[in-house]
Amino acid sequence: MYSREYELVFIIRPDVTDEDIETIKDRCARIISERDGNVLKVDDWGKRRLAYEIKDYGKGHFVLFNYLGSTEVVNELERTLRIDDSLLRFLTVKLADRVEVEVRAAEAEAERQRTEAAAEAAAPSEESETRSDAPAGA
Repeated sequence: MYSREYELVFIIRPDVTDEDIETIKDRCARIISERDGNVLKVDDWGKRRLAYEIKDYGKGHFVLFNYLGSTEVVNELERTLRIDDSLLRFLTVKLADRVEVEVRAAEAEAERQRTEAAAEAAAPSEESETRSDAPAGA
């Protein structure tokens, strides 16, 4: 089965609570899955400074979605995001036309696991931290 791959970036007002941000992300993921799409990656970039003010806001909370779906998914997502007053901007970009769903979903899962393993390897273990704090003569 083939599908299209899309990337969606949206900017949320900086004064929106973390719970509301999670609600928006959950709503987007639900819309994608209800319309037979697959969420490949959700990347929360956090609050960042905007290049120019949007609706008198100098900062915004950025979220990235990579997903597989049809044009119906894109239309419903954009309709829902247009209605939400807590969003400043959003942009959907088509990355690929004919993508095999199973293959691309497996690639995304492997990439996610590699990223998690790299993050765990980069984080110093608690045990090594306690040993480095001890005096050399002890």
